[in-house]
Amino acid sequence: MNRAFITGCGGMLGEAVYPYFVQRYDHVLATDKAPSSNWCSQLDVRDAEGLRKAIAEFEPDLILHLAAETDLEFCEANPEIAEATNVTGTRNVAELAEATGAALVYISTAGVFDGEKESFYTEEDKPNPIMVYGDTKFRGEEVVREVCRKHYVVRAGWMVGGGPDKDHKFVSKILDQILSGQKTLHVVNDRFGTPTYTYDFAMNLFQLLETEAYGTYHMVCEGAGSRHDVALELVRICQQGEIAVEAVTSEYFKDEYFAPRPVSEMMLNANLEKLGINLMRPWRDALEEYVNTHYESRLADLQARERVTS
Repeated sequence: MNRAFITGCGGMLGEAVYPYFVQRYDHVLATDKAPSSNWCSQLDVRDAEGLRKAIAEFEPDLILHLAAETDLEFCEANPEIAEATNVTGTRNVAELAEATGAALVYISTAGVFDGEKESFYTEEDKPNPIMVYGDTKFRGEEVVREVCRKHYVVRAGWMVGGGPDKDHKFVSKILDQILSGQKTLHVVNDRFGTPTYTYDFAMNLFQLLETEAYGTYHMVCEGAGSRHDVALELVRICQQGEIAVEAVTSEYFKDEYFAPRPVSEMMLNANLEKLGINLMRPWRDALEEYVNTHYESRLADLQARERVTS
């Protein structure tokens, strides 16, 4: 493989995988419906004809399908848009991958599970999504399996990465509060999952691609915890032990975060283990590297403010 075509490359995962693809492939075409970088071209996977033309001209060996509606509240309020992107858009990509003979990587989510299992989910567990986002992503999985023979369905957990510019998820929101000087955080302790660092994900993905062992995989960092556990770890990494991290239930944020969320999204990389290529680190190690690498200047600013006020 030396020609890689990437959809939805403008987000936090695209920011991590693109440099690795450029290093390893002779030709890479990164696309996004709203590109914010000059290395990324405009393309919406809902535009079947535009997608067909782009893939026909580029002739990829591999298609990495990152494009998705991932905001749970947006999907819940706009199910038709979630369907058009996550299901119909995925069918557009899968059909073209099969027609051109390209291998397809479809990024899915722990949100395909209902969260009722008390232990970790493996690839053998049956999905049963409880919200629009998870439902459309699972239906996207089914489309990929139905349409494209050479496919990898790869499920990520709580995504971590992208830095201040592209990370708009839980870790970024907690870091914003910590680094702004907030002294009390309210964080839910009744939802459990497995953080997934985008850079670890990218490196392990390339190991998987080299196997050509098509199928379904979980690709998350090792271990698990609650949102509250993650927030406590962020406070420790930022050396802000005086911050109070108050545990609350999901009811506390029910108006802001109204989409149903599984109680547990904890996953194991069972199929990667079978191949002997589970390279994902413990989530605490990956989280510390992420904060110290991507938030170094903001941490320095916080420490400078503390020296002035002490």
